[in-house]
Amino acid sequence: MSRALYNRIMAKIERLDEYLGYLKLLQRVNKKSFLEDYHNFGLAERYLQLTIEVTLDIAKMLVTERGLPKPESNQEFFAVLHDAKILSKKTTETLQGTIGFRNVLVHDYEKIDRAVVYEKLQTRFDDFLAFRKEVLKYLKKQ
Repeated sequence: MSRALYNRIMAKIERLDEYLGYLKLLQRVNKKSFLEDYHNFGLAERYLQLTIEVTLDIAKMLVTERGLPKPESNQEFFAVLHDAKILSKKTTETLQGTIGFRNVLVHDYEKIDRAVVYEKLQTRFDDFLAFRKEVLKYLKKQ
């Protein structure tokens, strides 16, 4: 792996860390306050979207770097990384589902249920930490 690509991936991981920091603060908001305050809801929605996007960016870089088959859909990028032994099966499966939520955030934004955003914020956070950990482990081997 070239130093330039390594640096680009690490810059994406720094963004991921930043977004996860914001989301961690929003996790502390109780459900009632979250659902009633558009600030909390809007921030969570945006930072969840950015977190998913940066995760996908990293996956795409790794697929390209390894010369792996280019997937037909965004969800498949994680499966390709699993097949290359970069991501675990569990992380792959949870992130594939997260891409579906990203599509809702981006394309069906008028129909977003605040309770679903709250639930994702509370239950999917560790998926991104697992992705981060597995990518860093792969990068250390390079």
